[in-house]
Amino acid sequence: MKSKGFTLLELVITMALFIGLSLLGIASYTYFINKNEQQTIIDELRAAIQYAKIQAIILGSPVYLTPIDSSSNWSNGMVLSFLDKQTNQDKLIYQWQWSHPRWSLNWEGAGSTNKITFSTVLGQAMSNGHFTLINKVTHEQFTVILNRLGRIRVSNNLSLER
Repeated sequence: MKSKGFTLLELVITMALFIGLSLLGIASYTYFINKNEQQTIIDELRAAIQYAKIQAIILGSPVYLTPIDSSSNWSNGMVLSFLDKQTNQDKLIYQWQWSHPRWSLNWEGAGSTNKITFSTVLGQAMSNGHFTLINKVTHEQFTVILNRLGRIRVSNNLSLER
């Protein structure tokens, strides 16, 4: 009488193949998640900078991007505001909040580490600098360079490290 089923050798080979393919899938998934988060942060920065440039043109006065918290840590988000000349107080235009716990975002610019100024008058614009985006897990680093006119360029940081 012939028994139906799999031999132990067939089961071991099948399990080894399954585990090997699963490990490849997990590694690819982790890489995909990191790249997706990185691109999302860069796209959020682009959108905020483009919106700030547009608001400077619409209002006809300088607008300021600052970190959402009082430190110079930009990882939690940023605030777009302008100085109201009538009340001499900062007025909120828009606020971006995001949560990317695996990433650190820092600004280093011409004016300061906690303010980027956009203006229609070139002499008032202080947007020349760069954001440094660092993955806290893999220590992968990218630089988002912002020139004085508000144009953005992304670099893999290797040429910009000091």
